[in-house]
Amino acid sequence: MFSLSLRLALKGGREALVRLILTAAAVALGVGILLLVVGDFHAYQAISDRPYWEGTQGAPVSLITSPSNSELWNFSEDYFNGQTIERLDVAALGPGAPIIPGLANMPGPGQYYASPALAALLNTVPADELGDRFVGLEIGLIGNQALPGPDALVIVIGHTPQELADWPNTTQVSSINASPQPSSSANVYRFFFALGAIALLIPILILIETATRLGAARREERYAAMRLIGATPRQVGVIASTDTIVGALLGAILGIGIFFLLRPAVSGINITGDLFFAKDITPTAWGFLATLIVVPIASAAVSILSLRRVQESPLDVKRKVTPPAPKAWGFLPLLLGMLLFVLSVIFNSSYGPALAGIGLIVVIIGLITTGPWLTMQAARLLGKFTRGAVSLLVSRRLADDPQTAFRSVSGLVLAVLVGTAVAVIASTVLAGSSTPQDSALNNVLRVGFTGTSTTSVGLPSSTGAQLISSLRGYPGVKVLPLYADTAFTVQSSTGQSQTQPSGPPPDIINYQDLMEFPVLGTSAPGVNFVVVDSTGLLFNVNPVYLSRNLPLVTKDSPAYVGNTSSLPIAYMLIQVDNSVTMEKVRTLLSRYTTQFGTNLSPQTFGEVGQARISLIDQVEKAVFIGIALIIIVAGCSLAVAVSGSLIERKRPFTLLRLSGTPTSVLYRVVLLESVLPLIAVVFFSGAIGSGLAAAFIKGLAPAGTDLVFPGQAYYLTVGAGFIIAVVVILLSMPLLGRITKPENAKFE
Repeated sequence: MFSLSLRLALKGGREALVRLILTAAAVALGVGILLLVVGDFHAYQAISDRPYWEGTQGAPVSLITSPSNSELWNFSEDYFNGQTIERLDVAALGPGAPIIPGLANMPGPGQYYASPALAALLNTVPADELGDRFVGLEIGLIGNQALPGPDALVIVIGHTPQELADWPNTTQVSSINASPQPSSSANVYRFFFALGAIALLIPILILIETATRLGAARREERYAAMRLIGATPRQVGVIASTDTIVGALLGAILGIGIFFLLRPAVSGINITGDLFFAKDITPTAWGFLATLIVVPIASAAVSILSLRRVQESPLDVKRKVTPPAPKAWGFLPLLLGMLLFVLSVIFNSSYGPALAGIGLIVVIIGLITTGPWLTMQAARLLGKFTRGAVSLLVSRRLADDPQTAFRSVSGLVLAVLVGTAVAVIASTVLAGSSTPQDSALNNVLRVGFTGTSTTSVGLPSSTGAQLISSLRGYPGVKVLPLYADTAFTVQSSTGQSQTQPSGPPPDIINYQDLMEFPVLGTSAPGVNFVVVDSTGLLFNVNPVYLSRNLPLVTKDSPAYVGNTSSLPIAYMLIQVDNSVTMEKVRTLLSRYTTQFGTNLSPQTFGEVGQARISLIDQVEKAVFIGIALIIIVAGCSLAVAVSGSLIERKRPFTLLRLSGTPTSVLYRVVLLESVLPLIAVVFFSGAIGSGLAAAFIKGLAPAGTDLVFPGQAYYLTVGAGFIIAVVVILLSMPLLGRITKPENAKFE
């Protein structure tokens, strides 16, 4: 029986060969895309599980009693063109000093190791923009074990113990942290990877199922004839499954080839903030083996299920009995899935993501079971309220078999469901984490300085004056120093001088400097120096708070009575008008922050705001990539379904042409019966997605958070998917005209 089945699959004529090729192509596309998603998740897991050496904690420095197996450690972050540079300044205290992963040994004084990406920058970018920040000789590259990705900017610089011991924030370590980095976003990424895999897996299964059902009507007739002449259900099942297994196995092998072909391109897509190493983008050997085993078996199961009418009642197939109409009970799994999703948000615990994932799966199943019923109702309304041959043919066809009609567009409907839910969540979070409303602050650096041996806070006045002079030497640079006075005097409303007895020193601003930054406000006439308590706003991790409290200086701000020429500079705001000068300024500041230490690495307000929303940006990017992949898969599924439907209805369409029906009418019939199910369900799907997003935001977002719908990019993506669907249908029209030519009419 197996040899007969194999012979029918491989030598069953042109129709069998076409079905085999289309099945293999559909499976190959689906498997290739699915392996890329699984491979990306494996790469993310590899990055998440790498030893987080940057999180090493140490003890206070004690060079007198320091053991030989320890080293001085000073980890900080720098920035270049919006990219973070991880910088480790280190000094070994003996031959047994610990070594970070990716290095054979730690650098000695005057030496450094750089990551490949940073080394490339150092060789191409002018030294006054980047290289002058790092004193020493490059002696090698940092290995991949120490890096989160191939684009990571990391440098390890060696010093003498005496030099590094004087730096603020230097600690003494005897072992390097080997645990993974704790991350609040890890569960978010795992959650979205799981949702993406689910959202992509179901359209892929639909594509495979559609391909295996290609020519199902004619195959049903053939297998029904076999059953009627004595073939057992098992024998028919073997023949049908062998046909599908051959195509699915060939497609799985080709899909693995597609995966390796596309992997280099995928490694260049930034999804989580860091690029993935190409070698880590793999579903592992077990994943490949599972693909070669599971995909053919699943395809065979789908093929056997699609022939259940043949197994149960072959006479119904021969008589062309209309399948039973879908029932409204399909809404039950949809409601159950939404309930599970809402409960996962209400009971926000460690089981929340898993419960939400299960809820989403049930929602998708509910949408698939509800779609045919909605399609049937739309078809009945079309037949009731419209007239003409086109609407009559379409309404009868869709009302008789809405399951097949909806199956062809279900992938696009799922893309709208998942895409709308995630896009609304991302848009809402982005709206609550936006950068300052006034763009004038986006290119303003904020710099903080610690004290030295001569002052308890900030840069000494002479050093600060030298720095200000150097900064103002760059064209287009504006500087606003914020002075500190531990015992300051303010002018009261009655004109009496009052001395602040205690508390942290305020920020004192020269009115002439303030005029360069009008967005911060203006003081009363005649006031040369003004006191503001702005540190908490200027250096808050969320610049939105600064936007909500502008201006900082008003006519009611107290005046400062004193001379700032001898005061230390605690903070600076530096406005720069171009990126090249920005990096030169940062390089200049590195000399001072290296000598005196810094509480806050020099960042612009725009960079601070972007860092807060980068996670959501990455998720949103992943959503658009996922939607694009689903649209590709759904478009292929639609193409296969429409082509298969035309081939199966060759006889009735040809009869219609022989009876005088214009070809244009048949074209409109095919177009409308494909588009109507999409229109009937897509808006319903978008509403369900918005409801899931609303539940998610209501349960997890702060009180008062408003629901924000996505921007035009999302709607353009969905619109592009709809246009692709229409184009796919239109491309099948020449096939309809060719197979229904009257001169080719021939029936068994």
